[in-house]
Amino acid sequence: MISTDKVIHRDSSKINQPVEYHVLGLDDWDFFDSLVSFFEKYYGAEVESRTDGINTRSWQLYAQGEYFMLEHNDDLGNWFFSCNDEGDSALMHTMADDLENRLKKVTYD
Repeated sequence: MISTDKVIHRDSSKINQPVEYHVLGLDDWDFFDSLVSFFEKYYGAEVESRTDGINTRSWQLYAQGEYFMLEHNDDLGNWFFSCNDEGDSALMHTMADDLENRLKKVTYD
């Protein structure tokens, strides 16, 4: 069940690493495909590369002039992050806020 407080956790705790946006409560393998569909539908994202393992997925997507990664690990769930040198971007913030608002609406309507 999704917490009423947060749906997206912004993890910026790793020094010299990209800011990661973890989707809380929806961490299964199948939800990864729903995230890809969300990014495609609302942000015009295109999948540039795919790496699928036994318990992990790592896909690079391109949207609105920016590359970003969407990853899954059976132990950690689903998360995404910018490939920008800065490790974060306005687009990542926008997508995280949009996704969180839509998931909260679905959960509580």
